[in-house]
Amino acid sequence: ATAICGNDITSSCLYVSALAIGVCGKLAPIALLMVAGVLYLFRKVYAEVGEALPLNGGAYNCLLNTTSKFRASIAACMTILSYMATAVISAGEAMHYAHNLVDFNTFTMTIVLLSVFAAIALYGIGESAIVAMIIFAFHMLTLTLLAILGIYHIITNPEVLANNWALEPELVVRGTRFTNLGLLLIYGFCTSLLGTSGFESSANFIEEQDEGV
Repeated sequence: ATAICGNDITSSCLYVSALAIGVCGKLAPIALLMVAGVLYLFRKVYAEVGEALPLNGGAYNCLLNTTSKFRASIAACMTILSYMATAVISAGEAMHYAHNLVDFNTFTMTIVLLSVFAAIALYGIGESAIVAMIIFAFHMLTLTLLAILGIYHIITNPEVLANNWALEPELVVRGTRFTNLGLLLIYGFCTSLLGTSGFESSANFIEEQDEGV
């Protein structure tokens, strides 16, 4: 259960960084740090709810025990939509990365990838703890190497960082060009929130977690 939640949030870091950079440019690290700060503040609230109601089901189970079934059902539907959106974004970003290595239609291959995982889920293949741990370890290794190589590149090529920071960030939406730093930071923050997947999914595995995890 820990590995699955870890996979969710560490894989989110890999694709959300690129999305945030595409939206707010050099302000992306600030937007990502703002999201990390919000999650840090929310962490104790989330832990308190989990300790009070240590049952699988996440937000649905919490609201079911504190409000009406109608509100809990709305939360459940929103959770499903959130996971579906995350699946599409994750698959799409994965295919964009792979497109740099092999030439193919990213839109079509995104549908193919989602179809493969849907077929596996419908077939009823259960989660493997060993496979989940291997994937989790691979994600952590990738993020660690990326951070180390990034720091090394900054030290050996400081002019690249200086040139990037000198660029004026902009966002073009339907032909309209936005350059206001505050607005770009808001857009970057909202986009970076996509990377919180995994944080909320941990509540779906509370019964499988050890006490204190």
